[in-house]
Amino acid sequence: MRWFFITFIFIAQPVFAATNAAEPSLLGSSLKMVAALGVVIGLLLLIYAASRKGFGILPHKRNGLIEVLETRPLGGRKFLCVVKVRGQEMLLGLSNDRIECLSKLTADAKFAETLQQVEEDQS
Repeated sequence: MRWFFITFIFIAQPVFAATNAAEPSLLGSSLKMVAALGVVIGLLLLIYAASRKGFGILPHKRNGLIEVLETRPLGGRKFLCVVKVRGQEMLLGLSNDRIECLSKLTADAKFAETLQQVEEDQS
């Protein structure tokens, strides 16, 4: 670690001397850019670490009653969505102005059987 600081001082010394000169040097500008980038990356890492600790800076997954398992777009602003509420899975149809429960899913039911049951319920 000391080696890094000693190397940095030897590299930075001409840079600080060059800042007083009339013409800016390419090395000085490059080091300033790298230092600024290091500060920005450091701040981003601090924010990320703080959010992982639970300080609430970035949103995190909530543990609630409703869990969205999968969402599929159908075109436009229409979607099919499988949600789990209190251990029961449901297939929802979402559109601009409506949300409909299309079917309650069970683990052992096949898609064809579920589709036939929905068609019978609608008839």
